[in-house]
Amino acid sequence: MYETYDECRARIFGATEEEKVGGGNAERHNAIINSDSGTLGVRVPVIKRLAKAVPIACRDAVLSGFFGSGDTVFETVLFAGVLAARKGDYRKTREYMKRLIPMFSSWAHPDTIVPCLRWTDEAAFRTDFSYLLDCEGQYEVRTYIIYLMTRCIESDLDFALDTLINKVKYGQYYVDMAAAWCVAEALVKNYEGALPTIEKSVLPPFVHNKAIQKARESFRLTDERKAQLSSLRAKIKDKK
Repeated sequence: MYETYDECRARIFGATEEEKVGGGNAERHNAIINSDSGTLGVRVPVIKRLAKAVPIACRDAVLSGFFGSGDTVFETVLFAGVLAARKGDYRKTREYMKRLIPMFSSWAHPDTIVPCLRWTDEAAFRTDFSYLLDCEGQYEVRTYIIYLMTRCIESDLDFALDTLINKVKYGQYYVDMAAAWCVAEALVKNYEGALPTIEKSVLPPFVHNKAIQKARESFRLTDERKAQLSSLRAKIKDKK
């Protein structure tokens, strides 16, 4: 159990070689994480377990310590994000996330933190964080897309697809890849509902084709549906 940020920070920076990727090869880890702020090479599950070891009653104090520390390496931001996402007062969670999201320096920040969110008012994310779609930073935009993928494609597919088609600004690699992943998941989980988005070719060609590729890699689609998607990908190629 950890009750202060100093204790948590010491645990992160004091991680053993076994708790690091590649026996402590931070360069290898950073090549995968591709963090703009660097990495210590600590494995993500280690960071997640540390966040879970902080009592909810100590969450605010630990996060206050993090924000006052000036730490911005991949692992400390990830730790703070997972901790902030845990159950607690929604208003505080919202404010913590608004402070943390601009600190995201890797695709792995939204991909790890957003699925951990335990909103007391989950629907409020749509309006409270819609501003992310207008941000210039690709990790901010990716955060919202990961929300669409993890929260909306099963409960409100129309909203998710409409957002991807009409509101996302494409052209940044990690934005485009997140959108493709989201559409692929939609095809896997609701093929008939998501197929018109592919048939109408309303997404940028890279996103369109990558979504088809990712969907075809899933064992949850039949061979017939994979063949249909392949034919739609070929049509996009013919337009080039």
